[in-house]
Amino acid sequence: MKVVTPSEMSEMDRQTIAHGIADYELMERAGACCFEVISQEIPEHSKVLVLCGSGNNGGDGQVIARLCRHHGHQTEVLFTGNPDHFTPNSRQNFKRLQEIGLPYTFYSEMNEEVQNQIQKADVIVDAVFGNGLKNRPLYPKITALFEAVNQSKAVVYAIDIPSGLRGSNGLTVGAAVRADRTLVIQNPKVGQLLENGPDFLGRATVLDVGISEAYTDSQKMLLEASTLPKCMKRKKNSHKYDYGALSIIAGSQGMIGAGLMCSSACLKAGAGMVTTWVPENIYDIVAAQMPWEIMVKPYRSGELVPQLGDTRASAYVFGPGVGRKRNAAPLLHGLVQSGKPVVIDADGLYHLAQNKSILKGHLGDMILTPHAGEFCRLCGIDKDDYRENSMEAAASFAAAYQVILVLKGYHTRIFIPHGSDPSQCEIWFNTTGNPGMATAGSGDVLTGVIAGLLAQTQNAGDAAKLGVYLHGLAGDLAAEKYGMCALNATDLIRMLPQALQRSVHE
Repeated sequence: MKVVTPSEMSEMDRQTIAHGIADYELMERAGACCFEVISQEIPEHSKVLVLCGSGNNGGDGQVIARLCRHHGHQTEVLFTGNPDHFTPNSRQNFKRLQEIGLPYTFYSEMNEEVQNQIQKADVIVDAVFGNGLKNRPLYPKITALFEAVNQSKAVVYAIDIPSGLRGSNGLTVGAAVRADRTLVIQNPKVGQLLENGPDFLGRATVLDVGISEAYTDSQKMLLEASTLPKCMKRKKNSHKYDYGALSIIAGSQGMIGAGLMCSSACLKAGAGMVTTWVPENIYDIVAAQMPWEIMVKPYRSGELVPQLGDTRASAYVFGPGVGRKRNAAPLLHGLVQSGKPVVIDADGLYHLAQNKSILKGHLGDMILTPHAGEFCRLCGIDKDDYRENSMEAAASFAAAYQVILVLKGYHTRIFIPHGSDPSQCEIWFNTTGNPGMATAGSGDVLTGVIAGLLAQTQNAGDAAKLGVYLHGLAGDLAAEKYGMCALNATDLIRMLPQALQRSVHE
């Protein structure tokens, strides 16, 4: 399923209308689809309060209100906008509300009467603002209304997107409705998946109202079971090198765990041979703790590049726990010039930020796995700029350096460039994972999973997508077993075999 921006959704609406579905009919469909879900989930004769703005989102809300009234619910509408500013379709629906005598009021300030309306409601339907909300402060009275809704005991349904949340990037405009359920019209919006979006969305359901994805050229998609690359099938007559040999450069004094987790995850992801290179001063302790199947080799600073060249490695990993003290430029240069795939994570990204020009000359596939802070350092942008324009910044970086970017977060995004045009960058939003995975070592495990899959395939994009999805699925399985608070990164490794089995069967 495609993910769209507000402008892309607007174009989809326009094209649908141009191809024969009247805009008023589209509003009726949207409202009816939303009502169908709501009616199945709320008790009979519920007290329903519908909050309607003056735009088309408010028009959808009026359709819902009319249907709620028709099916026996005690329904009221509270308009937040001036009727002089109603869109034509909202104005037409307003006339229909008046014809059937449905109670409505116009909101001017937060007072005792409005407080009573909100407190007495069993269900509140939020249809104030749509997904195209601009970045400007709310009127204080609207902020007060949203705060009252959020403090109420009613079940809150947001239509398409919680009001106050920006569909372009998931930031709020100072206040927003915190929904229990969001009924998404046709396609997920970027802002529902980023920043504040997931915490305000509640449980989301996407409703098909008859708008075709053919009407958008969006390259943004949900990474889910139906779009997942297939795991590599093993031949009966094969040996370990058929499934790749990984060389992992990881660990330093005081940070041996990162390399241990990355290496173990890589092995569990199916790599045929894993060799972990560590500094001489930690060799003994790492070798004593590493799984028996993994080869551990010591190296001295400045001697690693020629040693790596003498191996049968099919791909490299650099970064987990390597520290920031030494000069890593020669090693980075050797890796990117090897012509083999390379995954760079954690401290490796810190060193890369100091030597970013090295990326311009890479000969093999490159996968970078930063979280938001690491990406800001790579790009030289501050966090506020990142939050405002993370999609554009990440696509531009991936296209400029021709790297696959795995931007970690609640909905981890994979950016796969196709040429130098950022608009042609393929972007995948992951649908697995949970907040329990926000724990030390989780990123090291992800790096290992991606690298283990990369060693087995010639398609780095598929390795990144499959690795991110499986990592999140392992986290979901671990959360089911241990709970999110007790979830540790090593639990992800334990659950990885189940995640792999499930993905194969799906």
